[in-house]
Amino acid sequence: MVLGHDFHSETGYRESLARGHEPMTQPTWRNLNALLGEVGIPPERCFYTNLYMGLREGTGTTGVFPGAADAAFVAHCKSFLIEQLRAQRPSLVLTLGVQVPPVVGVMSPELEVWSAGRGLKHLDTVGPVRANVTWHGADDFTTTVVALIHPSLRHASVRHRRYRELVGHAAEVRMIEDALALSGVATGPRVDASEGRSGALR
Repeated sequence: MVLGHDFHSETGYRESLARGHEPMTQPTWRNLNALLGEVGIPPERCFYTNLYMGLREGTGTTGVFPGAADAAFVAHCKSFLIEQLRAQRPSLVLTLGVQVPPVVGVMSPELEVWSAGRGLKHLDTVGPVRANVTWHGADDFTTTVVALIHPSLRHASVRHRRYRELVGHAAEVRMIEDALALSGVATGPRVDASEGRSGALR
């Protein structure tokens, strides 16, 4: 499961609807697909969803989703996410961006540390890769969860990531590789971005 923050603006949705699909050249999809390919996760094996349902008014797509200020709406979105988790029973969940971890942190006892602070530094300090995660309301299975940068901001923000002895892009790649190993998810060929070829997942 790939869990983003929210979908799009009203304007962006109408444009995608008229086109018949979202443009794969936009930064979110372009950077996400490149990262998935590098760690050997076939996009077609992913279930893509968002923490917050609905659209933003107008054209804006950045910042905290406006509905996050409405407690009843947030509770509804959490409930819907739990239903998706119960139906999907994902072995691995990739969260995208800094807005998602604090919210899912209160939905799982193993992720509570994520809700105790904000930002990449906090996530990297408390551990961006969490194994054997259970969910309130869906505690009959466990999953591995990893907190990633939002793909649309990847090139500007990835340099701030720290994991084990690694920094930046290499740190996030290792996060996913560790999460894959912990989850037991089998992957496809790993694309070696530095050499432009495929190889076995490390």
